[in-house]
Amino acid sequence: MHSNGDAERSSIGTLPVRAALLITANLLTACTLQPDYQRAELDVPGAWVNGASASSDAPNIVTMAGQDWWSRLHDPSIDRLVEAGLSDNPTLAEAAARVDRARALATGANAGRLPGITLEGSATRAREAADPSSGPSVQKSASFGARANWEVDLWGRVREGTTAARRRLDARIAEANGARMSLIGDIVDNAIALRACVLTRKVLQSDLTSREVELGIARKRLSFGAIAPVEVAAVQSNFLTARTQRIAQQEMCARLTNALAALSGLEASTIRAEFGSEPVAMANLNLLEPVDYDRIPIPPETQLALPATILLANPDVLAAENEAAARWAEVAVARAERLPRLDLVGVLTGQWIRSFGVGTTFISNSLGATLSGPLLDGGAGAANVRVAQAGYREAVAQLQLIARTTVRDLEDALAARQSADLRVQTAQESLEQARFALRANSARFEAGAIAQFELGETRRQLNRAQQDAITAQTDRAQSWVALVRRVGPAPSRQFTSTPENENSFND
Repeated sequence: MHSNGDAERSSIGTLPVRAALLITANLLTACTLQPDYQRAELDVPGAWVNGASASSDAPNIVTMAGQDWWSRLHDPSIDRLVEAGLSDNPTLAEAAARVDRARALATGANAGRLPGITLEGSATRAREAADPSSGPSVQKSASFGARANWEVDLWGRVREGTTAARRRLDARIAEANGARMSLIGDIVDNAIALRACVLTRKVLQSDLTSREVELGIARKRLSFGAIAPVEVAAVQSNFLTARTQRIAQQEMCARLTNALAALSGLEASTIRAEFGSEPVAMANLNLLEPVDYDRIPIPPETQLALPATILLANPDVLAAENEAAARWAEVAVARAERLPRLDLVGVLTGQWIRSFGVGTTFISNSLGATLSGPLLDGGAGAANVRVAQAGYREAVAQLQLIARTTVRDLEDALAARQSADLRVQTAQESLEQARFALRANSARFEAGAIAQFELGETRRQLNRAQQDAITAQTDRAQSWVALVRRVGPAPSRQFTSTPENENSFND
């Protein structure tokens, strides 16, 4: 306990110390242990090797990725699947939780830049029997006050720690954007594949029915002795091969249906009804019904920006870039941990004491500074700096690898798009010729000019042409999806997490 006079003298005596500390803090707060972060050099080509030519009025794929890009396919079933997948998906919920956690950590790191104030209070009641003639005495005391602590950020340790936390928050947001883009891309990609699978299954069913008719004719000819048993065996082998392909195709359609159910959260029965992927009985197959190729979405014509522009929007590259920046800030934190640390402590306390019927009140305050730092640590501090530096180099290497992988994937998608565009044209021409041949041979068969075997072979040529056309159109649509999903969402469509931990940061 101090008297009022002692407290006043103590306060006056701390004024020179306080002024010295403030001057020192102002001089040293701006000290930095390393230069500001600079983005690492990335091996990015100046232009696309497989860049497809597009009209000048075609929309840029970066702009398109910032919108509901999947609606450009004009497929209502895909729109419904994407809407269902975005409304409730465990992957997106996990990404949101990671963003919220990173935001909370960034908020906690930023709190270290401000003074911390804690309240302290206590109360006691003591009873003593000092004199039996006068009875026991009661003594009461209470105290209440506030304690302020603030670390003077001499070397930028707190500042760099806040920077690292903020950069990791940006990385988690980029990863969440990537997860959203990946989910949409998986839904659209599998939906296109299911459309193609249903059409291919129809073609295989047509081929199987044709071979079944051919097998029946071969067995009748065998019964008349017109052909040898080995010829029937060859026809039956072709029929069984066609049946095996049809069974495998039905399994593929079922797998795609299950994948869409897992991605969107819809029931598999709903998806089968939406895409017409229910198994079709052989007796219900109409061989003269044309395959509806319009059910495979036709992607719009788009322009692809320069590689450097694309990388600025790619969520994987953004996440790796922010992680490298966070690791760079942690190098400064590790260096600052080896230097002295200055903490300011201020205490304001009020005490109330009552004993033998007399009450006394004391108000005291103090302001002090603590300077601490490592003297001998056996090399642990230097080792921590080397660990942080190695972590930064690792992050830079990962950034460069992700940038190269992204460019390679985009080049592959461009090459696939070019190949698919050419194959769509040639497959369409082949399909038209196969249809013409089938119509001509059907008329010749009805006139008795050719046998059933020749007509069956013409129909199988049409089936192969149809499968080639389906494959080419599917590849064209899926290569466009690959381009959009590798570009990533524009800032206007970026992921936002729950606002519970929102906090603004001041540099």
